[in-house]
Amino acid sequence: MAFERKSMEQILQRMVDWTRGSTTKLTDFRVGSRIRTIYESVAFVMEEFYDKVHRTIKKLIEENIYSVLGFSKRPAIHASGIVVFSRSTPADTNYIISAGTVVRTGSYEARPPVEFRTTQDVVLEEGKTSVEAPVVCQTAGVIGNVEANSIVEFVTKPAGVDFVTNPSAFNNGMDEETPDEQKVRFQNFVQSLSRGTLAAIEYGASLAEIKDTDGTVIERVRSSKAFEILPDRKGEVDVYIWNGIGQASQELINEAKKIIEGYYTSEGEPVFGYKPGGIIVNIYSAIPKHVTIKLAITPEFGYDLDEDIKPYVEREIDDFFSSFKLGQTLIQTALETRVKLVAGVEDVKVYLSLDDGQTFTQDNLTAEDTEIFLPKKPLIYE
Repeated sequence: MAFERKSMEQILQRMVDWTRGSTTKLTDFRVGSRIRTIYESVAFVMEEFYDKVHRTIKKLIEENIYSVLGFSKRPAIHASGIVVFSRSTPADTNYIISAGTVVRTGSYEARPPVEFRTTQDVVLEEGKTSVEAPVVCQTAGVIGNVEANSIVEFVTKPAGVDFVTNPSAFNNGMDEETPDEQKVRFQNFVQSLSRGTLAAIEYGASLAEIKDTDGTVIERVRSSKAFEILPDRKGEVDVYIWNGIGQASQELINEAKKIIEGYYTSEGEPVFGYKPGGIIVNIYSAIPKHVTIKLAITPEFGYDLDEDIKPYVEREIDDFFSSFKLGQTLIQTALETRVKLVAGVEDVKVYLSLDDGQTFTQDNLTAEDTEIFLPKKPLIYE
């Protein structure tokens, strides 16, 4: 027998019908009567129970389908970037900064320190005052997305080094895939089963990711779009990929191309691609389109704009843009609402510009199909 989700009204009516057929002592079932009030309380609780059972069954069905097909959630990505180790005076000898050296952001009341480790040995050479080193966040997810010049502390300071900092912000950390994101990706996967279609090519490109020597994912395709330009270039498909940061690396482009075209594993097993035979597929990095953002914020009484509001506003804006896809429209009111939800913001007006701040508008902005919007830093405050 199929599960039937019942409403409060259905449950209440069945209880009233059963009582009328079982006894003649209870006759007043009008709204406000004692017996009806008691039955309504029970019916309300039972309706909640049916809702919980329905949600649980629905979730289990989805999870079982994903499990059977091996369609697990995509894991979180560790933020990564470059830090600069430096000293006040030129080095008197070569100093080795070993892989695994741990540095961290400063301690602030609003956010605990975030630790990063270097991923390769670097040498601060004699006569030099600084050296760059790649680092990766110790914790996966958006927690590793930190502002520029925020990594300033050593957990254990290496010999010959006085300071550390990150000249640029890190914004490539990603949390684990949400159920909604997994559902959308599964729908794209189903569409790709036929192979040879634009949807299949887009899905194949979305599987590309780059790992470091420890197996940690450091770059991944977050959005992709395929175009078949006819009749100008018959038999060619252009694919644009977006890595969530900026210009996609050549390694990520090559990985996407390999997946789309198909390849052989090290054991000689074929991994079939997603494009039709004879079709040329060109892979390009999506074009970042920077949006200059001007904010006129009125703080609530007792809140300081610089200390209490700006850090959270900038984090909200970064989070807002992080989910953008190729060709997506920027809804001005949606961005304004996100800023209004920050604690301490009484009112805000958001102005947008695509010409580096020469002209501003409160209208929506639409990116070209090969473009993706990014917020330009620093933000402008009035």
